[in-house]
Amino acid sequence: MDRLADDADQRPESYRWSFARDFDAQARLIVVDSRAARVLQPDQRSMLDDAELAWLDERMRGDVDHLLVGTSLPVLLAPALHHSEALGEALAQGRFGKVAGRFGEWVRTTADLEHWAAFQEGFVDLARMTVEVASGRRGRAPRSVTFLSGDVHHSYVVGAWADPRSGARLVSRVVQATCSPIRNPLPAYMKVVIRAAALGKARPTGRLLAGKVPRSPLRWELTRGPWFDNNLAVLELLGDRLRFRWSGGEVRDGRPTHATLRTVAEVDVPT
Repeated sequence: MDRLADDADQRPESYRWSFARDFDAQARLIVVDSRAARVLQPDQRSMLDDAELAWLDERMRGDVDHLLVGTSLPVLLAPALHHSEALGEALAQGRFGKVAGRFGEWVRTTADLEHWAAFQEGFVDLARMTVEVASGRRGRAPRSVTFLSGDVHHSYVVGAWADPRSGARLVSRVVQATCSPIRNPLPAYMKVVIRAAALGKARPTGRLLAGKVPRSPLRWELTRGPWFDNNLAVLELLGDRLRFRWSGGEVRDGRPTHATLRTVAEVDVPT
């Protein structure tokens, strides 16, 4: 085990942490390594290296009822957070000049902007694959394509659709479900920021970023949340819908050994 860990650390290409599992024709689960497969060279930054992206591309296919994609960091953030990270990357990469580049790099490292939105090329690649699967261009379109993520200190649900300019018509329901189970407590002002960032829809960012950020083939909005509880989430694949349930622990009468679960939220998404 030590040798495996050392090799994977020194030579990331020596071991693949991503995996995929098919559950008959009902569902395919693809779990994507969005940590160790990154490329972080000064002149090249990517959420996934070329080999990992090719591996994912091969498995983003239909012909199942439900396609589930697990990635620790959400693919679809709250709209304003997504645009902020995309702008931060454009600044840091010098697309607005050297001075702005130094400022962008400081913001990126200080605010820990390292989600899919901060790696726009990889994000757009995955969004393109998603549109192709959900429109039936990669086999029979699933009833749903669902991203399962966490690690952002809050939980929420997103519904997505194709950019009207793409000409694609999605047959599948596209959903991002996020659960941050044991998260750092956020100060009150951060909760206000996240709630504000959740408003509106993720659209093209207009003239400011035209030509600076790749155009996404997906649009989306938060449909439920955010919630800031420590909780665990369960997904049920039902006959005509997806059912998500977030449950949090509750200690009653001061007896931690007799803790119970309470429902934080339950969301049904028709498919």
